[in-house]
Amino acid sequence: MRKLFFLATISLFSNLFSSNIYAQEWSAIPSYNGESRHHPITFSNDRYGFVIAGQNGLGEYLSDAHRFDSETNSWEQLADFPGGPRGYSYGVASGDKAYIGFGRNSSEYTNDWWEYDMQADSWTQLADFPSAGRNHPAFVIVNQSVYVGLGSNSSGNLGDWWEYSITNDEWTEKAYFENGDRHHPFYFGIGDYPYVGFGHGNSNGNGYNIYNDFYKYDPFIDEWIALSDFPSEGRVAGTQFSYNGKGYVLSGDGDDHSSLDSGELWEYNSETDSWIQLQSHLGNARWAPGCFVINCNVYFTSGLDRQSNTYYNDMMTASIGNDCGCLDSNAINFDSSSIIDDNSCCYVSGCTDPHAINFDEEACFDDGSCIQVNIGCDNPLSSNYDSIANSNNGYGGPSDIYELGLGSFHFYDGYWMIFDCTQDVTLSSVDVYAQTDFSIAVEILDGTDSQVYTDVFDLTSGLNTLQIQYDLSIGQDYKIGAVGQNFGLYRNNFVDSTLFPMNVLDAVSITASTTENPQSYFYYFYNWKLSTSCDSTFGCTDTLACNFQEYAQYDDGSCIFAEEGYDCDGNCLYGDLDNDSICDCEDMQIIIQDCECEESDPNTFTFFYDDVDENVCVYYELCYCECYNDFDDDGICDENEKSWNCINDACVDPLDGLGEFLSLEDCESACQPITSIEESQNSKRLLNIFNVLGQEITPRKNIQMIYIYDDGSVVKKFIID
Repeated sequence: MRKLFFLATISLFSNLFSSNIYAQEWSAIPSYNGESRHHPITFSNDRYGFVIAGQNGLGEYLSDAHRFDSETNSWEQLADFPGGPRGYSYGVASGDKAYIGFGRNSSEYTNDWWEYDMQADSWTQLADFPSAGRNHPAFVIVNQSVYVGLGSNSSGNLGDWWEYSITNDEWTEKAYFENGDRHHPFYFGIGDYPYVGFGHGNSNGNGYNIYNDFYKYDPFIDEWIALSDFPSEGRVAGTQFSYNGKGYVLSGDGDDHSSLDSGELWEYNSETDSWIQLQSHLGNARWAPGCFVINCNVYFTSGLDRQSNTYYNDMMTASIGNDCGCLDSNAINFDSSSIIDDNSCCYVSGCTDPHAINFDEEACFDDGSCIQVNIGCDNPLSSNYDSIANSNNGYGGPSDIYELGLGSFHFYDGYWMIFDCTQDVTLSSVDVYAQTDFSIAVEILDGTDSQVYTDVFDLTSGLNTLQIQYDLSIGQDYKIGAVGQNFGLYRNNFVDSTLFPMNVLDAVSITASTTENPQSYFYYFYNWKLSTSCDSTFGCTDTLACNFQEYAQYDDGSCIFAEEGYDCDGNCLYGDLDNDSICDCEDMQIIIQDCECEESDPNTFTFFYDDVDENVCVYYELCYCECYNDFDDDGICDENEKSWNCINDACVDPLDGLGEFLSLEDCESACQPITSIEESQNSKRLLNIFNVLGQEITPRKNIQMIYIYDDGSVVKKFIID
């Protein structure tokens, strides 16, 4: 059972057929993680698209369901379709409700009928179709009705036409389609009317009867109205959709029931009853694909490429209108002309090239800042230093399976990519994409087809990075290929030949493949990583050393280290709290002294100061007590010093230490009342007190003092405490 987990890149070129036609550019997006199939059931609302059931390449009917989120560009697998495995069935949608039914399974043509709620992810079985089950009928939703008819079953082609009322959950048979029973027609709805045409009718002699006629059903009068024939060959088994009042048919088989020349896209204008061809999807046309529309984009998936016999599970998309864009004026890509927000708003600009040296994976808008890798020795100490090199390794070649166009998994060996090597480099790694888990050998041949490298790699389903690590020398016509039983490696099979030769970092040139069409195929090996080496360099390799050399590969014993506690510039690493030019320790012990001055003597306050002892790594916060008042600077607060003044023949303490006498004895001696005789004999009065330096002072203890009286006498005094 084959499973395709990856899609091909589609790079289409816009082709403007008329000034009134919107130009399409097809591109690839991630696809559902499920088996390749034909006849998938596809439908959508304004955010989600769905791929359900179908039949794989082995003829097995499927029931899996996958949901695409257009806002995140991602897929989620849901619970299986409850109606069971089936193929050749269809679905249509209106708003958040889809209606699914018909087709066949391994035992019968089914006529069950289901409603799916896209928001609630829930299924409801409705009234069965009251007539015969069938394959690939026409299937059109208009207003509150679903119209179903034509198709085929074991009885052959059918032409009956039915209306299902969504409101009443009931079926009503309508006017028979009288223009030839047929199966697998194209169909779509425009306004109030279903449109049906083309398809595979009953055999005409020995040839196919593939129609190119076209009709409108009028539900108001229950009649079929013939329209102009399709202006190209008849066709069958494609897919179809409606958008903005127009109908579209896409891909399918031609009038001989083989592939169309390309995956043609045609637009129908009901107002003029006319067709215009638009841009085909890249690659071959497909039988029984599916599609859905979200906002202004059509999404195309699955089907069979008859020419390569490849079943797909890829997804490609193209814009089919210019009404959609970013509506947020704060976004970089704000589009004032758009009327539908397509969730494309971008708010981060930067380099979006994954091969650039400054690639920004968060950026969604390229600002032109990308710096391309110049591979070479970027070590300025090396003897082979390249001054223009900005990296010694980088990536080049096709970055992934999306870059070169359409592709598929390939199941054979014996195919190589040819390349030249223009400078000595190492092929470090390549990426391959495997369909399933298996092992395979990879080999490199030189220009004489001699094997110079081989190794076996165990692959897992999906992306695998193979570590090659082979040193390439300058030479031409190298080959790289896979050898052994190949259970599915991805290759591109519609490569634009003008892309060859493919330059890989100006060191390797991929020139062709070894197929009959050497520049139409690209086999297996993506995202080549190349690297160069630098000649050996010597120096100090210790990052803690003052002379560390970033580009040194080998240590030569030359490292110089800073003195402990200092950096390489002589600066203290941990500070110098006392500014004594001696660095502090990394971990300092802190000791705090508390003098409690205010508690022991309210006439004092605490004075703090710091000290650092670097030898023992201690930081001190010290203190001493300081007097608020100390007139004589003797360290004794004035309030605590005793002194006296003689007032009215009595000795009085002024309580500030500033009295005339420092001892009570002196005060009392000088303050004794005297008789008139003594008064006449002792009438001298004290004028000044000086110290030995001639400075006027107040009485103090423990210093020599000189007393001068008004009678000219001088007395020396020394008061001992």
